[in-house]
Amino acid sequence: MRTTSFLLGLLALNALPAQQAGKPSWQSPPKLVVGIVVDQMRVDYIYRYWNNFREGGFRRLVNEGSFQRDAHYTYMPTVTGPGHASIYTGTTPALHGIIENERYDARTRRSVYCVEDTAVRGLGSASPGGRRSPVQLRAGTLADELELRFDGASHTVGVALKDRSAILPIGRTGDLACWFVGGNEGRAVTSTWYRQDTPAWLQSFNELDLAGKYLKRTWSLLLPAERYHRLVPDDNPYEIPLARGLSPTLPVDLDSLRRAGATLDLLTYTPWGNTWTTDLALAALDGEDMGRDSITDLLAVSYSSPDILGHRMGPRAVELEDMYLRLDQELARLLNELDKRVGKGRYTVFLTADHGAVDVPQLLKDRKASAGYVDMYAVAKDVERELPALVSGGQLMLDTVVDGHVHIGGGPASLRLFAQRLMEHPAVAIAITREDLMAGGGRHPLLGMLANGFSPVMSGDVLYALRPGYFEAVPGLAGRGTTHGSGWNYDTHVPVILYGQGVRPGEVIERTSITDIVPTVCTIVGMSLPDAATGRAVQRAVQER
Repeated sequence: MRTTSFLLGLLALNALPAQQAGKPSWQSPPKLVVGIVVDQMRVDYIYRYWNNFREGGFRRLVNEGSFQRDAHYTYMPTVTGPGHASIYTGTTPALHGIIENERYDARTRRSVYCVEDTAVRGLGSASPGGRRSPVQLRAGTLADELELRFDGASHTVGVALKDRSAILPIGRTGDLACWFVGGNEGRAVTSTWYRQDTPAWLQSFNELDLAGKYLKRTWSLLLPAERYHRLVPDDNPYEIPLARGLSPTLPVDLDSLRRAGATLDLLTYTPWGNTWTTDLALAALDGEDMGRDSITDLLAVSYSSPDILGHRMGPRAVELEDMYLRLDQELARLLNELDKRVGKGRYTVFLTADHGAVDVPQLLKDRKASAGYVDMYAVAKDVERELPALVSGGQLMLDTVVDGHVHIGGGPASLRLFAQRLMEHPAVAIAITREDLMAGGGRHPLLGMLANGFSPVMSGDVLYALRPGYFEAVPGLAGRGTTHGSGWNYDTHVPVILYGQGVRPGEVIERTSITDIVPTVCTIVGMSLPDAATGRAVQRAVQER
């Protein structure tokens, strides 16, 4: 019996996969990590557009990668600055400090943009759009940790049309962020936070004048019209055309719009904003010598045009679907170039979004859904007037209302009464004072999301959230276009796909958080998590040795 058991043990040892006896996978980390963020991408776009995608872009990532199908944001507001910061820090605004795109500073009574920095100057542009940096970011990112892991030898670069989307992923110690300045310039710029002179490769890129060249085109449908999804007719009252006098349909002669006075900002509303972004990413890959040695580099790419167009058109627009079909081609181009320049199987990609978007509320209302618009400043002002001038020793003095934050002076009792009265409005799902939120008061499902986006220093005196399908009215745009920022599924539920070296292919169905992306990447690379990261590695997405 002992002899038989011994022989069976030897056979079992010999049957173990060879890789289990080899060196740990993290001793040969990927040469390059590529983070891709698609601005305002709902997860259902993958399902809806799947049959119109080609093989090399979204399909390649999903079929060969790990697709987390129930990934969500866990805070409010779900907007671009906090989204990019949360993805790359692995934590929420309460810890990384980017609580809004533009937060209100009650002390100075002005808005503060999340990447503004008057202490730096732009390189490549003299416009205020160059004076940007990550100085307001209060937590480390994947880029910061890579710089530490590889003793400063890792190359970490961010590129995007939007400045905040290029800057926040790279953190405070990353090498370079480049973004688009439109107007009459149409250039990729950076700031003196990163370099004292414009990199030579960036100067060469700008000399190509790609923005001007791309806007000499006509934007027509990529596929036959019958292939596109239509909930309503293409020409409908829910979309905002690209220019006055046009219908919200394709084709659009971009060159004619330029000759009629449109600035180079027009690029950002078109699919060629994504093309320009891919061009810049590939130029950075070469110019910064990325992915060419055994030290892991980071290229953070954010595609901003889907958001910029999406705000005007909404999630059901034919134009938006066409943009995604063309983005699919850009992803295929990027992946093919990575295969050539870095080597297939030697890089790791993740793709996600910084938030989703709600369907146009007027469209939902017309289909008998619960949805609508509300002027929250007017609502807050009415409540302020209706309450007694003096309540428990604290007179209410409304300052402003910004993205779910009411800045209003008053004592605790008067503020609590104000919040209670605010909740009586049919469009308001929850309202709570900062003191009650910090005390953990209540069990409302949105309380945790409000807390994860809260800062004791920067947030308002009363925080609120609207009911599903509602957003704050924008003068002159009632019934058209869309936005985001809520804690509801249409804003929180985004795709998360990991692909390439160290990734275990397959679908992950259980609930995951956007903050889990960077811990998973750190596990693949073999490095510490960023300092404030609260997410955890998704085990089913990591290839075991």
